[in-house]
Amino acid sequence: MRRRQSHPPQLDLFPFLSILACTIGTLILLVVVISASSLGRERTNVQILARENAQNEGRTPRYLECRREGVIIHPEKVLVREADLGKPTSTLAILLANLRRQGDREYIIIAVRPDGFDCFEEVRYQAERAGVALGYEPFNAEWELCVPAPGRSNCP
Repeated sequence: MRRRQSHPPQLDLFPFLSILACTIGTLILLVVVISASSLGRERTNVQILARENAQNEGRTPRYLECRREGVIIHPEKVLVREADLGKPTSTLAILLANLRRQGDREYIIIAVRPDGFDCFEEVRYQAERAGVALGYEPFNAEWELCVPAPGRSNCP
């Protein structure tokens, strides 16, 4: 007498797993290609947006850019050399005095270049001493600061 063994039917998952592995590989390749293409694009014209919150609501931002050679006051693009930052007759000191007199109508946003941290420390010290509100953003060396024209919220 022959004994009958009852084995459940076997299900082969190899085709499913191979399709799943190919799909995952394709998605990884797609992520790598998209990431590499976005890294290759240079952002040359960048605007620092003023954030509307309770502290600066209704205020107009004034833009400064700290570099190795000094601070650039925008939109006029006046350079105040680092050696002149501490002088009471510098353009920066005059700007801070005007902002202090205006009260809470304007504040400063500072773009800090990688080589401009020493300049930034001096500008921040002077602004805090003058009682002027300020904000700051690190700024890549290759980017160009886009400052909106007075009365506009975006760059051209």
